[in-house]
Amino acid sequence: MKLRIQALQSVNNPRSVHGIYPYRGKIAALDAQQILMQIPKGSTVLDPFCGSGTIVYEGIRFGHNTLGIDANPIAVTLSRGKVNIPAELSEVQKELNLMVERSKSSSVACDIPEYSGSLFHEKSMEEILRMASFYDEMSDYLKACFLGAVTLTARGCNDYKWTSSTVGKNIQPKRYINFYDKLKAKIKKHHYPIKNDSKIYFADTRYAAQFIAPESVDYIFSSPPYFDCLDYTAYYAKIIYDILGQDRIAIKNSLIQNFDNYADDMRTVLENLYAILKPGGQAIFVVGDKKIHGKVINGAEFFQAISPFAKYEVFERSYTGTSSQVFDKLNKTERKEQIIIWEK
Repeated sequence: MKLRIQALQSVNNPRSVHGIYPYRGKIAALDAQQILMQIPKGSTVLDPFCGSGTIVYEGIRFGHNTLGIDANPIAVTLSRGKVNIPAELSEVQKELNLMVERSKSSSVACDIPEYSGSLFHEKSMEEILRMASFYDEMSDYLKACFLGAVTLTARGCNDYKWTSSTVGKNIQPKRYINFYDKLKAKIKKHHYPIKNDSKIYFADTRYAAQFIAPESVDYIFSSPPYFDCLDYTAYYAKIIYDILGQDRIAIKNSLIQNFDNYADDMRTVLENLYAILKPGGQAIFVVGDKKIHGKVINGAEFFQAISPFAKYEVFERSYTGTSSQVFDKLNKTERKEQIIIWEK
């Protein structure tokens, strides 16, 4: 397949399921679509670093059999939530209403975590913790909306002075935000169901060949974790882990985030992906320039140096229509993005 790649003037897509949670570093849906629409329908497409599920969800929309892998529990929850949305909005609204009534009448004491508890109005925090006690019983879509509603409530409690992707100063006094209302609104706003039989693996891509059959995937398409080691367990994620009682440090250590080991880890990943890709299949990575210790590293050159693929092609473009331009001015860099396409 000969891909046609165009620079997008805007990647904003507000009326979609992808605003369900402010997942850091996610690929834009419109950017993913221009590649997915060129892949033959019915192809098996794998995103080995699926994050919040943008590629998996959009792949289903274009008629592909999609697979996703991620080792971050938040990412897996969001991906599964997007691809398992009940066809009828009333179904999940009924589920929510029953859980809200149970949470309000529950006599379970809410032990407020020290870190996240300091960031919310006390009443808002109590509502969140009451709902969290039923988290394991929630459907996939309700779980994803629950996580997104927590981030919205956190912003509101801090007088909406935080951005959609970053946690700012601890603003006082706290504003009361009705968590139940935020959750109800989120369920309705992002209800875009799709028919699918996709599978999301909660697993480590470094061992992908152990649970995905050899030469069974037609296309691999991903925006891999940034090799400047963007911390996917920080900011809003840190709040989520605290509320759910999950070990953030253990999760962080399980991800590919250590720059010292990054090349070796990604070499292992690429070897596994090579094994599960069909002969003639293609692997597509959206990467980019990164500034490390004052030096700009070309993403395509970095990945090709550790790749088992001999045949490849690279498209390069400048970032347009994104907030990264602000940071580029501060860092005095002209940011470039590469799309590297390997063929087996």
